[in-house]
Amino acid sequence: MIQSMTGYGKAVLQLPTKKVTIEIKSLNSKNLDLNVRIPSYYKEKELAVRKKLASALVRGKIDFSIYVEMTSDETSTKVNKSVVKQYIEQLRNTIDSEERLRVLLKMAYRMPDALNTEREELDENEWDLINKNIDIAIQKLYNIELMKPLL
Repeated sequence: MIQSMTGYGKAVLQLPTKKVTIEIKSLNSKNLDLNVRIPSYYKEKELAVRKKLASALVRGKIDFSIYVEMTSDETSTKVNKSVVKQYIEQLRNTIDSEERLRVLLKMAYRMPDALNTEREELDENEWDLINKNIDIAIQKLYNIELMKPLL
């Protein structure tokens, strides 16, 4: 088992539609203090991540983060046309100018529920790759040389 000390580990995973970056920062401390930040669609795996970190790192102030950057042109955010149309109708009475439509659209898109974001479901194959990269980040935290690539 590795004893915690100050360090930094990072692993980057390029998937077909996104880039996943895993970072672990550790400061020397007597006890284990875990701070885990992960996207909401990975939240169901948070307990498993905490257990893995606790067993591998034993002690220290640990900041663990998973960052996801979408790299595809596809987006899960859609315009809620009916809501935007209702906002425009209600706002029409408040603005009198030639550029009214542009101003109304800008205002309507900022209103609640104008955009719908579809919740992405957890893909177990994707999580397996992320989990392997968590191991890589832990190994890099203490500059442990990898015996073989995990991907």
